Amino acid sequence: MKEQEIKETLSDIRNMMERSQKVMFLNGTAGIVVAVWALLGATLISNLMYHSMWPMWGCTLFPLQEVDVRVFILAIIIFAFTFLASFITVLYMSRRRAVRRGLDFELDTAAKKLLRSFFTVMTIGGLFCLTPVANGHWELVPGYMLAFYGLALVVISPMAFRISITKYFGFIQIAVGLVALTLPQYGIMFWTIGFCILHFIWGIWFHFVFDRKDR
Repeated sequence: MKEQEIKETLSDIRNMMERSQKVMFLNGTAGIVVAVWALLGATLISNLMYHSMWPMWGCTLFPLQEVDVRVFILAIIIFAFTFLASFITVLYMSRRRAVRRGLDFELDTAAKKLLRSFFTVMTIGGLFCLTPVANGHWELVPGYMLAFYGLALVVISPMAFRISITKYFGFIQIAVGLVALTLPQYGIMFWTIGFCILHFIWGIWFHFVFDRKDR
């Protein structure tokens, strides 16, 4: 009888941990919201650099010859704001979802380790992006951002719920980033594909495959 109680307790703990991870790290709706933020950021940058409100086609319709330093700095600020807004939105939605499920939303040791690993890779990627900027090759930045973002997802995948999904999504982002580096003149277009379109598709798919089952 005592052994059975121990098994039930361990099962309850495991289920609670899985539910907590699911609330904190993956959410289909959050993926869609991130896609919206990315689309807004890409549209602003496309309008700023190409005078076009269509980030998917602006770089092909209006090839850019030179970039003013002030324009580029503003573009970096938009990139940073987009990332920050996306991160805050995901945290907020995760907290709200946890409250609805009656779970305590807090950053435990595993969550802190995951975030630390993610931001370590992203920080290194941000510093790495300074290299092409210093040499006047700003068009390489979107490709590096995609590649390091994908690498960050691959690195944290062993600590995240739905490990294989996070890992493969990271590999896809890396692939898009590498293509963007080979076609730097279309960097904004590939940035839109990676951060907007892929997040939107992933969010819709994850919502119908996993989120609805967990309700």
